[in-house]
Amino acid sequence: MKAFEPGEIVQQPRVVVNPPLTDELREHLVDMWVRVTNEGGSVGFVPPVTAAIIRPTADRSFDRVRQGTDVLVCLTAPTNPEKIRGSLRKNGLLESPEKAEHGLVGTRGTDSDNRASMGLSGALTGERVVAWLLLAESESLLRRHWRTVYRVQVDPAFQGDGLGTKLMASAADHARDELGLEALTLMTRSGTGAERFYKRCGYREVGRIPGAIRIGPHDNRDEVHFWLDL
Repeated sequence: MKAFEPGEIVQQPRVVVNPPLTDELREHLVDMWVRVTNEGGSVGFVPPVTAAIIRPTADRSFDRVRQGTDVLVCLTAPTNPEKIRGSLRKNGLLESPEKAEHGLVGTRGTDSDNRASMGLSGALTGERVVAWLLLAESESLLRRHWRTVYRVQVDPAFQGDGLGTKLMASAADHARDELGLEALTLMTRSGTGAERFYKRCGYREVGRIPGAIRIGPHDNRDEVHFWLDL
């Protein structure tokens, strides 16, 4: 199956760092987080999940971005707004079609926030986030020369055309050129294929904790630690 449907993506994705975290953008990222998890992605949960399960963790992460502690790196692309409306409504993140005619009204949005074609105001007007990750700053002053990459996600509807690789490269460029960092680190659980992906992105395995992650009864996975020198 093609990763991109005709008319869905019309140009190369754009890198956007720290877009305005409107309620609509938060809901869109939560919706993606749910779909990535339910497709088997290793992003902190195991399927099946709902937005209600993801949202408390997501809110804590987004609040760190708003506070300036962490950095949100996104790939965006122009999209068909009707397809996005249908997807959000299906997942309970958009109200009735009658209300939607006057702007996308999210479950926690306000009229002033619902100006764009998918409810993404400011820098993302007319665009959809198709991949994103976070760069987390350590609380330790002794570890401020590197950051942790986490919540790496590519929308399942847009996988297969190298967006994940572009996202990781863009995050590394920003970390080096804009944040002045010397390295990035990340952790993943074994058995998902993510290890191969991160190695292709230039990361090297620097350690693992056997059986540290329990995703189900009698199903423990290794916690694998990766490092990238910038």
